[in-house]
Amino acid sequence: MVESIGSFSFDVTKRILSILFEGGPTKKTNLATKTGLNYNVCVRYVNMLKLLGWLAVNTEISITDTGRNVMRRLLNQTSVNNVDIVQDATANPNSYVDDIRQFSNQLLEESTNKFDQKAQSKPCIMIVDDEPDVLVTYESFLLHEGFDIKKFTDSYKALKAFTSHPNLYDLVILDIRMENLNGLQLYQCMKALNPSSKIIFASALDAAKELATVFPGISLRDIIKKPVDKQNFLRSIRIALGK
Repeated sequence: MVESIGSFSFDVTKRILSILFEGGPTKKTNLATKTGLNYNVCVRYVNMLKLLGWLAVNTEISITDTGRNVMRRLLNQTSVNNVDIVQDATANPNSYVDDIRQFSNQLLEESTNKFDQKAQSKPCIMIVDDEPDVLVTYESFLLHEGFDIKKFTDSYKALKAFTSHPNLYDLVILDIRMENLNGLQLYQCMKALNPSSKIIFASALDAAKELATVFPGISLRDIIKKPVDKQNFLRSIRIALGK
């Protein structure tokens, strides 16, 4: 399997996590062999997952508690159709999937209890765009309307924040074209962690129809064309929030 160093595959991330989830700590060379990745590409993924707090890297690579929680959430979404993702599931897959689903729901419920009981009643919106000026513009639009805003120029840091509290955000606004981890890959990660999350895009790319075709969960109204008009932007936000 050939992976570009300049790209990021969510499937590869799941494969790395599942190998460490099943087999325990291992060296980088062994992990590269088990995943079928070029060594340099494997190191790039490891460094990215370390940044997110999903892996710990010493003499060997191991999955952290956060990484295990992420993997359990991913299993909750994929095990029904891919029970063999964890070998232990083969003995009694139905029971295993039920246990994983129950644990995942417990994690999400804990997140909800802690963070959805907000002191403020205003919706919380995450914005991810690698252009600081764009973030300032969006923030000014939304703060004036009374929203609580969490903004990120770094998509890795945005994913880490979302992983920690997947039920905190009422809406996520993503740019599409970002370095390394782009908006579509971020969308896939977030939807795997919380399928009910509301996510829309704001992009200069003229590819709305293509995106809606490739990603069934994305509709044309979920894509705002840059440069944004304030009124149209706010209208799209209200529609996404069901207001």
